[in-house]
Amino acid sequence: MRSTNFRFPVTTLAGSSLKNFSSVQGIYDVEEKYRWKFILSRVAAGILEPFTLAERMIWQKRIRDHRLKNPPVFIIGFWRSGTTLLHNLLCQDPEAAYTTTFQTVFPNLVLTQSWWMKPLINHLLPAQRPYDNVSMDMDFPQEEDFGLMNIQPSTIYKFFLFPAEFDQIIDRELFTGNLSPHLIAQWREAYRGMIVKAIFNTGGTRYIGKNPCHLTRIGLIREMFPDAKFIFIHRHPYKVIESLYHFILSVFPGVQLQDVPHDFSRENVFNLYRKSIDAYFCDRDKIPENDLIELKMDDFTKDIPRHLNHIYEKFGLGDFGKVSWRFNQYLDQNPAPEHNPMPPTLETIGLVDQFASYIMQKLGYSGNSEAVSSSPNPDKFVQFVSGEKPQMVL
Repeated sequence: MRSTNFRFPVTTLAGSSLKNFSSVQGIYDVEEKYRWKFILSRVAAGILEPFTLAERMIWQKRIRDHRLKNPPVFIIGFWRSGTTLLHNLLCQDPEAAYTTTFQTVFPNLVLTQSWWMKPLINHLLPAQRPYDNVSMDMDFPQEEDFGLMNIQPSTIYKFFLFPAEFDQIIDRELFTGNLSPHLIAQWREAYRGMIVKAIFNTGGTRYIGKNPCHLTRIGLIREMFPDAKFIFIHRHPYKVIESLYHFILSVFPGVQLQDVPHDFSRENVFNLYRKSIDAYFCDRDKIPENDLIELKMDDFTKDIPRHLNHIYEKFGLGDFGKVSWRFNQYLDQNPAPEHNPMPPTLETIGLVDQFASYIMQKLGYSGNSEAVSSSPNPDKFVQFVSGEKPQMVL
């Protein structure tokens, strides 16, 4: 029987190398009440270290020599904007390669040890995410930066471990291109290796990545992959800020090594939103028109087949008609989870109206009357065949 507990005796750093473990911890202090969790994580990483070294020896040359056959596609919407739904759908194509949940937790073992570790971890992993009841499995597509944290030290996702340092981590780590040349080179090598491993692991030929952190890395990504394709999916700022605030608070208890500060608020999340979207606006002109698609989550969920077909046609991803049944199958097998989205608070609305009204204008949204209206929940999307039961995924 699958676990229902989202609190684990170790952190995700258990899948890191010992060297990277120390680098990620860096200058951040582990609070005494979490010391045992930290020690167990380090012990687990130490036990797995020989397997990490073995996989590196076996696969290092093949990873280094591999050349991508097709331009990668990157989904770069802000958190809680429908990126998971879009990612899961695009990854139903047999030609899609992607980082799995197992790879993000154990990126150093995915090619050699998954045969026995995946069943074990799946047994311990909750069947559903506690904050929105979306199904979980070690083979499902997953966000890249969770895995990047386990192979190099530069990522804002350290704030899940060290929530007391949330703002400081955002300031230091959000803009990867502003890091020292050594850390940038380390990040580039780690990221390329992670993509190649994903291709080997899933057997796909075109990499499909989902990473909100890439909103601030467009220039860096295009240097690495000049022909890369980008999909920017967005949702009303009120809703994503409110949703991410509750999401973060739901995740912290399962992974934190520090207590969440009493003054952690929607303002912290809003600042992350504004910095990320500002970076995207600044850099999107660097992306050739033929390599970028922008879409609203609400529009996408109202007519999924039309938008997927457009993505396939514009980016040359293949014959949409041959794979559309797979998207139907995915929707059929993933019924709507129980989900009660939090309405935006006056604090969230006030922050956006006062400091980010220009973002709403650029993205085509109006003010608080739209966000608090009684219109249908935009998190819902209908099956390709009309009349089917609505589905819901964030």
